[in-house]
Amino acid sequence: MIKRVLALRELGIVAVLLAEVALFAVLCRQPGRPNPFLQPEALLNVVRDSAVLGLAAIGTTVIIVAGGIDLSVGSVLALCAVVVASLMEAGHALWAVPVGLLVGIACGLITASIINAAKLPPFIVTLGMMSVARGSAFLVTGGRTVTLPESTFTHAVGGNIMVAGVLVPVPALIWVGVALLAAMWLSRSRLGRAVTALGGNEEAARLSGLPIARLKRVVYGLGGGMAAMAGSVFVAYYGTGQSTAAGGWELDAIAAAVLGGASLNGGRGSIIGTCVGAVIFRVLQRGLTMLGASDYSQVITGIVVVAVVVLDQFATRRAHRAG
Repeated sequence: MIKRVLALRELGIVAVLLAEVALFAVLCRQPGRPNPFLQPEALLNVVRDSAVLGLAAIGTTVIIVAGGIDLSVGSVLALCAVVVASLMEAGHALWAVPVGLLVGIACGLITASIINAAKLPPFIVTLGMMSVARGSAFLVTGGRTVTLPESTFTHAVGGNIMVAGVLVPVPALIWVGVALLAAMWLSRSRLGRAVTALGGNEEAARLSGLPIARLKRVVYGLGGGMAAMAGSVFVAYYGTGQSTAAGGWELDAIAAAVLGGASLNGGRGSIIGTCVGAVIFRVLQRGLTMLGASDYSQVITGIVVVAVVVLDQFATRRAHRAG
């Protein structure tokens, strides 16, 4: 039943995405000139931007499914990005991405360890990690922007390749591959089902013998690793690493997950739905920018998140009453 509801919701948000694209195509139309919103380069930019956010949001989705929350994803992404960029600038390109991944995973494991040991709400711990990671990113760079020249890394990870005669951004291919693996892991593996059970009812999961502390380390470590992967793609795509990168992406990642079918109560979520949600928000931001109304993007994002959560709460209460 849950799988059927999630499938219907995924189809619903795909319909929302198509309607959104059609709306901005009409609003951005300029008589006698090519539609700027539908230009190939503009669409490729949307896909690239969605890929970076989508990678980070995959980790956020797993954490939400497990009954947690992560407010540090944007800051951890920025920290890992400046670590990768700084190592590459120093001539250590071979170690840059692996070290960045280790930093992200370490941030997640530290977060989980504090949650487990101090029995603190994830909201408080990840809020603290958000400040620690952002401050650490500033310390690594001294506040400057690390700019990288074009290289094999920037072309191989941040560039485009031809697939069946179509120009496809490499970040999108990475994103799709990771999303498919994550979706299969969450829905079909024993560990993924345990994560879902943890979010559904932590006390019941504990009584059934599931290793609660270990599962939390897995999900937050995975969340940190996904933020690090997104940070590496960010460096390859934009060619820079900066301590101010990905500001506010915490809300964007959570919004994408919630819009894609994740419940903030835990126990339910869709990786594929999250990916579509990430595209919806990036299309929204791009469309509003072209209309000269980019200042409204965060306002609309917040309204969408609140509306979706309220509707989800009503649906959950109705389901409990019916049961």
